[in-house]
Amino acid sequence: MKHTFHIIRLSFFILIAAYTMNSCDKVPMNGQLDGMWQIMTVQTATGTRDAKADCAYLSIQLHLCQWDQLSKANQNGHVRIYSHFRREGDNIIFYDFAKPSLHRSNLDDNEMLTNDEMETQKLMGVWGIYHLNDSFHIRELNSENLVLEREDTVLYFRKF
Repeated sequence: MKHTFHIIRLSFFILIAAYTMNSCDKVPMNGQLDGMWQIMTVQTATGTRDAKADCAYLSIQLHLCQWDQLSKANQNGHVRIYSHFRREGDNIIFYDFAKPSLHRSNLDDNEMLTNDEMETQKLMGVWGIYHLNDSFHIRELNSENLVLEREDTVLYFRKF
């Protein structure tokens, strides 16, 4: 009887420890959309471009996106842009684009981009985004692929 009581008590402590360790993790609130995606192909009205060499990545977590382009061929150097996004059914809207500030760590304190910067510097051109508020239809989303579509652009990503 005493041996059974110790086993039950030990099982209870193991259960509490496992619950406590799991409760600290952030649950992916965006389902399969969460994570890091590498852009593979950009299809526009003028043609299809292989984008693998651009080394461009989209990271999605909570309500934020981080856009990174690491390619040495990029005329702007390493580009990192942050944005908010919201999902409305099968549509995703990207907005509030900002460049990270070297002196601040809070997204709200970063330098917000203007339409002129987006268009003249073509900061987001590798992703087919040229405006501060861009909406895409999610054509495909699974654990390996993400395809975003707008009337003039289709973006093909792979899970990285």
